[in-house]
Amino acid sequence: MGGYPKPWCGGKGRRTKARGGQENSNTLVLRYGAALSGKPYTCYAKHPLLAAAKTCRITLVSVSKPNLLMSDASPKEGSTIRMHCNVEKGTEPIHYVWQHQPHNGSFVTFGEGSSGFINVTNVVRNQTGWYRCVAGNAVNSESSEQLWLNVTFGPDAPRIDVAPSSVVQRGYAALENETVSLMCLAQSNPASQYVWFHNDSEVYTGPQLTITKILRAHAGDYTCVGQNSYLNTRSRKTITMTVHYPPDGSPVCSVEPALNHTSLRLLCSWPGGFPSPSLHWTGDLIPAGQQQLNKEPQTSPSSSNILLPSGGLTPNSSLFTCHGSHPALKQQTECSTRTKTPSAEPVCFSNVTNDKQFLILSCSWEGGVPKALLWWKGPGGQGKDGEESANVLIVRHSTFQYGKPYMCYAKHPLLVQTKTCGLTLVPVSKPSLLIRDPSPVEGSTVEMRCNVENGTGPIRYVWQQEIQRGNITIFAQGSNSSIITLTNVNRSYSGRYRCVGSNFINTESSDWVFLDIIFGPDVPEIDVTPHSITDRGFSALETESVLLSCQAPSNPASQYIWYYNNSQVYTGPQYTIAKVFRAHTGDYTCLAQNTRLNTRSKKTVNLIVFYPPPGLPSCSLEPAQNHTSLRLLCSWSGGFPSPSLRWTGEAIKAGQEQEETGQQWSVQSSAPLLLPSEGLIPNNSLFTCVGEHPARKQLAECSTRTYIPPAEPLCFAYVTNNQQYLMLSCSWDGGAPKALVWWEGPGGQSKGGQENSNILVLRYGAARSGKPYTCYAKHPLLMEAKSCTLTLEAPVLLTQRRVVSVYEGSDVQLTCNLRANYLPANDITWFNNQGVDVRETSKYMLLRTSAWANLTVRDAEETQDSGEYRCSTSNAVGGAEVNVTLVVKKHPAPPNATLIRAMYNSRHRNEVELEWQVEDVEENGGWTGFHLEQRWVSERPNRRGSSNEPQVQMEERAGPQDWSRMVIQDPSIRSYTVRGLIPTATYQFRVISINHRTIGHPSVAKTPVELRDNVYPAVVGAAVGGMLFAAIPTVLLLVYIIRNHKSSPRLRAMLFGRQHSQSRENINFPEDEAVAGSDGGLQNTTGSPSPGMAEPKVSSLPTASSPSHIGQDLPLQT
Repeated sequence: MGGYPKPWCGGKGRRTKARGGQENSNTLVLRYGAALSGKPYTCYAKHPLLAAAKTCRITLVSVSKPNLLMSDASPKEGSTIRMHCNVEKGTEPIHYVWQHQPHNGSFVTFGEGSSGFINVTNVVRNQTGWYRCVAGNAVNSESSEQLWLNVTFGPDAPRIDVAPSSVVQRGYAALENETVSLMCLAQSNPASQYVWFHNDSEVYTGPQLTITKILRAHAGDYTCVGQNSYLNTRSRKTITMTVHYPPDGSPVCSVEPALNHTSLRLLCSWPGGFPSPSLHWTGDLIPAGQQQLNKEPQTSPSSSNILLPSGGLTPNSSLFTCHGSHPALKQQTECSTRTKTPSAEPVCFSNVTNDKQFLILSCSWEGGVPKALLWWKGPGGQGKDGEESANVLIVRHSTFQYGKPYMCYAKHPLLVQTKTCGLTLVPVSKPSLLIRDPSPVEGSTVEMRCNVENGTGPIRYVWQQEIQRGNITIFAQGSNSSIITLTNVNRSYSGRYRCVGSNFINTESSDWVFLDIIFGPDVPEIDVTPHSITDRGFSALETESVLLSCQAPSNPASQYIWYYNNSQVYTGPQYTIAKVFRAHTGDYTCLAQNTRLNTRSKKTVNLIVFYPPPGLPSCSLEPAQNHTSLRLLCSWSGGFPSPSLRWTGEAIKAGQEQEETGQQWSVQSSAPLLLPSEGLIPNNSLFTCVGEHPARKQLAECSTRTYIPPAEPLCFAYVTNNQQYLMLSCSWDGGAPKALVWWEGPGGQSKGGQENSNILVLRYGAARSGKPYTCYAKHPLLMEAKSCTLTLEAPVLLTQRRVVSVYEGSDVQLTCNLRANYLPANDITWFNNQGVDVRETSKYMLLRTSAWANLTVRDAEETQDSGEYRCSTSNAVGGAEVNVTLVVKKHPAPPNATLIRAMYNSRHRNEVELEWQVEDVEENGGWTGFHLEQRWVSERPNRRGSSNEPQVQMEERAGPQDWSRMVIQDPSIRSYTVRGLIPTATYQFRVISINHRTIGHPSVAKTPVELRDNVYPAVVGAAVGGMLFAAIPTVLLLVYIIRNHKSSPRLRAMLFGRQHSQSRENINFPEDEAVAGSDGGLQNTTGSPSPGMAEPKVSSLPTASSPSHIGQDLPLQT
């Protein structure tokens, strides 16, 4: 700035945003955000001294969409994170606003300013949520994409909830046999993993530990450990679980005398259980006696003792009740005891020991509770004064004072005064009890007589009964009559009876007599275990064991017969069905018989066998209303009674079950449910049918899911085996329920909207080539139908080469393939050069698929395999074939080989060395090997080492034999040694070159020559000279013998042998030497015929004397 006077400034902007030529217009005020991006704003300055105005301009750029970056998107609670709002372009100044959106809320601004960075320190868990930044300038403002900040923390100290909850001083308590659930919750992100420990032993993994039936062994410490696997942190909490269990049975009450039978002590005990039970007494006089409670120390926590007031203050027949309570029992348990005085007076009687040495005075006062204290007093100090258990006084018989009274005193705590009874004893004899009918029928009258032969009267008779062993009761006493009559006797009268006769001296008892009351049988009582009562009788679950018990009181004991539906099935009181089945349902009658009275009674109960339906409910769904709706089907057939079924699922509207079935649980074996129309049911919806049956402890359920097929409809075609029909098939598998599919084709060839119309059958050859056939598929979950299309065409075959040529002996492959995948597909068939359908043999090998077929001709021969082969295929639209010409060529003829040397290598004439050459061809060219052939020509007679060879065999070898062959596969070999020859035989050899299977011309046959030697002429000359020198004496000797052979026969026989003997010739030449036991054959030379030449290895060959192998080719093994 500067200048005088001041220049005026005026701004010009786009459109109307300008202040032109006005004073003090150097400032252009625009509404924030209303500036135009990328458009210039120009400021003009004009001064009087200048002719032209000066300018400056500014171009505002809008901010680009910012990108929010975080230093850590999953920070740990308490850490610091750094956020960066990155804006690539925009005119400064840029204002940044930082916003946070917690769960299910709106965005809240937590920071703003001109910096694109912000630090969030000490992050906490409630800062988890979506974050974004807003960048703005004078032109515009832009918001970044939301970025989730996940604050990791925890786990916090777990909180353990116990249900049912019962808090005690040491922790929690539960009642035995109830179900206890321990739920552990520890705040953590990511969520905690929970592990439960019982007394430091791992027992469960998961947040909720459920003990279905808790027992006292489950008491102890339970620790929940929460683990955050992401932060590798953990926390724990331990609680103590106490199991309360009640004592066994009920409290036991009793009463006993105290303070020398002047008071009473009530005793109540109930051992066992945890914690100890609470016991207290109730009764009319207990409050008065409780003042002495502290004087009676408690022996254990499970007992309660109370001392009642002194004798005379407690009424007769007082009832006292001990009440027991325990936290593991819902109701109190109690026991009672009653105090009473004996109903009769004390009874005194006497007895004498068996040895008659002692007189025993007994005193009894039965029936009181507690028992009374008894003691005796007699003359001369004979007695037990006030001692416990002194109801018996034993007096030596010699010291007993007859005629003087012996008194028994009886003291009871309920009475103030003491009762007495006395005896002035005169011995009585042993009485005898007589019963008129010892086995009367119930309801009759029985008379008993007690006979006492001797005794001083009055005699007192006491009648005793023993119902059970050791349980003796007095049913009549005090009568002076020896006869007693029992009227209308019943079964309770059965037992042993005796009478006791006593006087003041002694008491005698009769022997026991058994009274057996005959009665019954009563109406039987039938009990079924397990006990389950229904309206019609009893019920049982199938396969459980059922026990039917029958009891009919009878004497003698009843004989029981069981009937099932009026058919007798068992004899005996208990009929057990080890494994009850539904066929056992019916009426079971128990017949009771009294064989003595020939009376019987019976009772019938009905048994129903509940059996569940087999397996589980079967769920399915099917389309309805022409594939526009769904019908859910749930069936659970079988079972008695019928099961209850209901459907559940998210897509089932509230109350829809009631609309279909009329109630929440439908007691039936099937439950259909119709769901709304198409398009209203989500894909992959799950529906569950829940079944309930009284014979099952748990609910049974099955589920079905409706979903759209994952892929598109698939169309394909195939032909029947007899090629009469073309089948167009359409499938849209995978959906539930199955989709409805139908075909539509040209010329009315279609099946529209029919069930099971996924196959369109066309007569073979009637399909229209190039015309589309469309299959439509409809599913209830979709509004629109889907489709797929087939266009049928005649096949076209292709081959790689129409003419194939190979050399003889090779394998050749002929190819044939379809130009495209035609529908319907058909097999590709090959025909050989004879027009015969090719099958898999040793000559031909076929490799084929639906799209191609390759034919391999093995070991090709010129005459057999050359010719035209044909590949053919067809479908319902048309057919095609292609011809392939196979030319099999022979290999070129090899060059001729010439045998240049054949010579014996020793004088033994059993080995021959052969050498040959190939004419006019470079080495190793045009041939692959050689055939070495030999044959036997002749043999000199009588030259073999053995004279036993038949003459016939000798004659067979008179002429030449066939050639025997050996194959040499190494084309570089030029020499060979034949071994094992017969020395006396003459052989010929020749060589033939071969090129694979083409055999050349044989060479000229040669006979091997003898071995040459330098001393041979000298030896021959010496031999001839020697022969001439010896000839003269020999001739003279022969003349002498001829002249004198008749006079000297022994000399003739010695020189010429006997008649018919064979004369042996001298071996003058090497070829005449016989070698016994040698075999003919071909072997390689011992030395290398030429430098670098490999020695061939051959297989074993036939000998020269074995004509059976002549003419065979033997391969060379290298």
